[in-house]
Parts: sequence; C-alpha cells; structure tokens
Amino acid sequence: MTLAKKFLHKQLNFIQISQSKIIIGILLGLFFAFTFYSFLYLVRETFRVLSLTETYDLWILTDKEVRFYNLIFAFISVIIGQAVAFSIWFDRPKSIFEKRNYIKTTILNDQRALNLYFLCWFSKLSIIFGLIFGLTIPGGFYVVSLYPDYNFVFILIIIVLFLQTWNTMNLSFKRKGQKWMLISAVLLSIIAFGFSKINLIDYKAINQKLLQKNIHYSYNLELPETESYEKLSEFLSIKNIYIVETKTQQANAEAVIIVDNKKIMNWQSLRSEYDVHRMIYRLHIHKSIKMDFVNQVKKDLSKLGISKIAYAVIPTNREYNEKYYQDCSFPIILPNWNTDSLNLITIYKDLNKIPNIIEVKQIESDYLINDSLVKKNQIKTLIKNLIRQNPNYIIKYHVNDNIVFSDYFKVLTSSKEAIDDLRNEYSEKKYSKQYDLLDYEEVIEVKQKFPFYVFEITTDLKKRIEIE
Repeated sequence: MTLAKKFLHKQLNFIQISQSKIIIGILLGLFFAFTFYSFLYLVRETFRVLSLTETYDLWILTDKEVRFYNLIFAFISVIIGQAVAFSIWFDRPKSIFEKRNYIKTTILNDQRALNLYFLCWFSKLSIIFGLIFGLTIPGGFYVVSLYPDYNFVFILIIIVLFLQTWNTMNLSFKRKGQKWMLISAVLLSIIAFGFSKINLIDYKAINQKLLQKNIHYSYNLELPETESYEKLSEFLSIKNIYIVETKTQQANAEAVIIVDNKKIMNWQSLRSEYDVHRMIYRLHIHKSIKMDFVNQVKKDLSKLGISKIAYAVIPTNREYNEKYYQDCSFPIILPNWNTDSLNLITIYKDLNKIPNIIEVKQIESDYLINDSLVKKNQIKTLIKNLIRQNPNYIIKYHVNDNIVFSDYFKVLTSSKEAIDDLRNEYSEKKYSKQYDLLDYEEVIEVKQKFPFYVFEITTDLKKRIEIE
C-alpha cells in the first residue's frame, strides 16, 4: 500500500470557514471587546469615585496613568474578543457519523476556559484592590501605586493572555499558526491602541467636580515638616480649622479661615460651650501665613475658652504623598490670658526665677538664642546642649509678628526634637530601651525629668504686661 504524500502533515479539515462566519466572528469579537473595555473603564471610574474621603480627597490619575490603564484594558478586551471570534469560527455542529476531532475540541475549550478563568481571576483581584486601597483604608491609594512601580506586571499579563489563546493553534498548525499569530498581534495592537484613545467618561470633569471642596485643591496649603509629631487618638473629638491662602492670593491680602468647608466670619458660632472643653482644635496653617494673623486666631480661640489645640504637620522623612498624613499633629496647650484672675506681672516674674532661661528671638532669617546668632539648622543642637546643662529650664520665645508660620514653627519643632533626643538618651541610660517603648509610669518619670516648656511672648502679651 502506497502512503499518501505528506500524510504526516495532513491538513486539518475543520479550518475551512465560510466568509459569512468570518464576518460574524469579527463583528461579535469587536462588539464584545468594546463592551468589555467600556465595562472596565466604568469600574475604574466607580472605584475612584468611591475612594472619596471625608476630607474630599480623591484617587487622582495622571494623564499618563489614564493612558496606560486604558491601553491595558483595551488589550485585555481585544484578546478576549479574539477568543470569542475563535469560538464562533471553530464551533460547528458535528455530523452524525463524523469522527471526534480532538484538536478542534481542545481549541474551543482553550478559548472558553480562557474567558471564564481569566475573568474570574481578574474580577476578584480588582475587587480586592478596590476594597483595600480605595474604600477600607482612607487615602490607601497613596500607599500602593501600581503605576509605574508595577506596570511590568500588567505587561506580562497581556503577553501571557495573548500567547495562551494561540497555545493549541501553534501546536496544531506549526509555522502557519505562528504566522497567523504574528498577524493577529499586529491587528490586535492597532485595535487596542484605537480603543485606548476612547475616554467614555470625562475623568477630568469628575476630578474637578469632586475636588471643589478639597482644601488642597481650592487653596494654597503647605504644612510645615517635622520629625516630632503625634497621632491624635481616634477616640478624641477633633475639629479641623484651615488657615490658608487663595490660589490667586495678592500681596498683603488677608488669609482665609475655613471650617466645615465654610469661611468663618464669627468665631462664636464655631462650637457650643460644652463642645469647646472636650475637643481638640487642629490648625492646618499654610506655612507662609504671617504670625500676626495666626496669633490673632489663637487669641480668638482662647476667648472662646479653647485650650487644646494642635498644629497639623507632615513627617520630614515621609514615604508617601504628604496628603496621606492627615492625622500627624503637634499638640500644644493654649493659655488663656484673658481671665481677670491672672496677674501677668506675677507670672512673668515667676518665670524669671527659673535657673535656666533660654531666650529665643528672630531677626529675619537668623535666630538669636541667648544673644548668640544661629542658623535654622543649629537651633536644635544649641537648645539641646543648654537643656542638658540644666533641665530646670524655660524657653522664652519672643514671637515676631512679621515672620511666617514656618519660621515660627521651626523653633517649636527644633525645641521638641531636642527634648525627644534627651528623653531617649535618658531612657536608654536608665531603662536600656527607647522612650517610645517605656511603660506608662516610666514615661511619666522621664517627662518629669525632661519636660517641654515653651513660653510664647507675643506683641499683644507684651502690651498687656506693660499696661499692668
């Protein structure tokens, strides 16, 4: 018996597809691809909207990120659309006496399983990402950024997904299958790039609409940086007060005070008398606000009986975007100099009896500490050495109304950082552990050894002392 020529490479008999079936497969594949691309686009924008925080912070995507995610969504969609087209082309009713074609069955199973398994996996991954980093953790989108740190993962997904659709095809058709795969890669890339240019929703309009009440978006607000800060307990009642500048702030224009997204005109309407005594008022102050305005705000708060305030700050050595650090604060006690029971002259004389008085004054960009002229970066070291010599101290800070808040705050944070260093040194020497790891009783003992005492002398306080 003579063997047929090329019997080992016999052409498969099921690849003959009618022209109408080819057109139907292409149209349905494109329709599914665009539908799925639209779905992924809408899901992404929904996650962004749901990420809106109490402070009206939003997961913002740059134009580069939008283009990248659009392209990834488009590639995923057209690859799955191609799988749909393959399923239509190779799926046909089997004749009664036709032998089972295992290659055709394998190709169909590959395309159908690809759609099902990938969609399940991708949906679960997207939901987990949305819940963890967009919904359950406020500002979580600042913690984990998939672009550009992990953009290679998406590229690998696209490559694996595309090659998987041609797995059985290449094994069955050899070089011809590889040729078809190359043509497919070119055509899918062109279609994907075309889809990625389609923005179904104006994401910039969404950003603008939702960020209208965001302080950072509507006003100039740059917080001072410090290594010494605390995170206020979530069980405390905290009221946020924003002292900012408008985006078009003119020279000598007065700063703007925002509370509950409203400009404050009358401080008496801020809180009831009961709330005043049980709340902490956190001041978010733009670093270029003049101290005469800040001191006036503190004076008005003091008249309301408010004593617990905190300056909002951001860590110096931060890992994430500064907007992520919403709860970092520098708490201080606001003295009430407006009561008639206080004798300022007596208080001032008592301060002068303290053995170690550290006088701090500011002259333009330089500082005078006990009549020694120092730079900003020298404040901490000098104050630390002075306190180490005699822990029975007081820092008398003569606040200049003409300096900006960041320069004023530099003295406070440098002084606190000096105290923190001294507390750590004392803790390690006596308890062989850092101050942050001490027990409650040990913390109290160390604080008594190295307290934080700063007495601010403002222009208004000087006038009152002179009158008395």
